[in-house]
Amino acid sequence: MWQSGIFSMGYLSLPALKNLKKYSYKGVDESLVSRYLLTPYWNWFIKLFPLTIAPNTITLLGLCIVAFNKDGAVGPPQWIYFTCAHSICSKQARRTGMAGPLGEMLNHVVILASSYVLFQLEVVLAVHRTRFDQYPLL
Repeated sequence: MWQSGIFSMGYLSLPALKNLKKYSYKGVDESLVSRYLLTPYWNWFIKLFPLTIAPNTITLLGLCIVAFNKDGAVGPPQWIYFTCAHSICSKQARRTGMAGPLGEMLNHVVILASSYVLFQLEVVLAVHRTRFDQYPLL
């Protein structure tokens, strides 16, 4: 199996593939806000989620909250929901033993794509509101 498909094309050698299995992300944030405010909050908040919830489900939940709360009229600004969901997703992955390069890549793709789509939606709504205030779009 290893000799077919992408591996036979020379993209990944067998030693590189073995090293890929050893990969582990270790991010460090030494900011005071992160250390004394955000990390304790996220450590408390992640305990509200059961271990049976997949980490990327939390990210998608944050995206859904932002997408369906278009006006931001309820609760804090939308970016707070999404940032919190993204931050606790990684904690949930480590907590459940599901952390890995594939999950990390999927998480970042979801974050990038959804951030781009939400940003574009906000720009369209802002332009529409300034030009056509009497004709609501949503």
